[in-house]
Amino acid sequence: MGRNLRLSALAALILLGWGAGVSLAGSGDADGTYTVTVTKVELSTDGSNFITAFSGSSAINIASATAGAQAAGLVSGAAIPPGNYSTIRVTLGSTLLIKGFITISGNANYTNGGTDSNGFAVNIGDANPPSSGYTISTFTIPAANRVNTFTPPSFTVKEGSAATTCSITFNTAGVITNSGGTPTIGPPDVSVSVS
Repeated sequence: MGRNLRLSALAALILLGWGAGVSLAGSGDADGTYTVTVTKVELSTDGSNFITAFSGSSAINIASATAGAQAAGLVSGAAIPPGNYSTIRVTLGSTLLIKGFITISGNANYTNGGTDSNGFAVNIGDANPPSSGYTISTFTIPAANRVNTFTPPSFTVKEGSAATTCSITFNTAGVITNSGGTPTIGPPDVSVSVS
């Protein structure tokens, strides 16, 4: 017999394995938008056999103040069998939506509504993005990075006990980095605690 488990740390685990590549000096902020679509969340007690806690399609803006609550909503009410869970596997959709900029050599490289290699424009001679044209761009998440397996702090689900609670803090400052003069998107800093 299962019970309900609330995981608000889920969004943190979504991008932990997504490397940003080599970064040089300079960093930029996600300006209120860093959205991924979660399509599946699975849990495991042994790292090999998984149970599905969520299956569907849910966009989560982890730059939002409500990201933890959105992530918790994915698995809230899911029947999770008792056990000591040590592994989470998260499957993402193919796109990342982001709005932000980085200053490289005195010029703002900002998201412009484009896609992938056309997702940034340059505001020459100005370290800030312009007032018009600075908008959300769409980037493709490489297929190899869409299914991620994580080993967060383990948690135990006991029959008849209170729900496990995970707390999460996201920091999207510095997610746009300078990689050889080209803006590169990377994962946010994430803090997770389980109680």
